[in-house]
Amino acid sequence: MAVKQRKIALMGFRSVGKSSLTLQFVEGQFVDSYDPTIENTFVKNVKVKGQEYSLRLVDTAGQDEYSIFPQAYAIDIHGYCLVYSINSQKSFEVVRVIYEKLLDMTGKVQ
Repeated sequence: MAVKQRKIALMGFRSVGKSSLTLQFVEGQFVDSYDPTIENTFVKNVKVKGQEYSLRLVDTAGQDEYSIFPQAYAIDIHGYCLVYSINSQKSFEVVRVIYEKLLDMTGKVQ
């Protein structure tokens, strides 16, 4: 069976831990320091139910009220991971807006 390619974007308010989650998943190490991200891409191969996947994880810059959903994240993306902080109501509100924008741009999942 051929390896399937998938591209996943991590999105959320700034400083909620998108980069830390990505590094934990890809490299198995948790980074608790904050260094603002412009955009990073990581690759990890995984096997799910016998199928191999090559995941390209796009660790995005934090979204805010002014850049809720950049158009570039609507093209060639197979899935989204929306991240918020349980300590920040604002980050949850931003994720809700991102989710609504995703539905507007990509349609509802059947």
